[in-house]
Amino acid sequence: MPGFPFDRRKPSFDLAELVGRTTEDARERCERDGFLVQVVDLERNPWVTLELKPNRIRLTVRRGVVEDCHQG
Repeated sequence: MPGFPFDRRKPSFDLAELVGRTTEDARERCERDGFLVQVVDLERNPWVTLELKPNRIRLTVRRGVVEDCHQG
């Protein structure tokens, strides 16, 4: 499998633009760009798995606002 798992498509926007947005707004932006979205709510369940999914953007949120995000 050539390049797997490191060949990944970059989002058409800078992920830093999502920080400070509402969860719904950030999710919509990512899905419109063709990515799966995983929301990690720091107040409810901050645990995540370690598998790499190049087509996923993980949003770390608190009180409905994105604090951090990354691809994979």
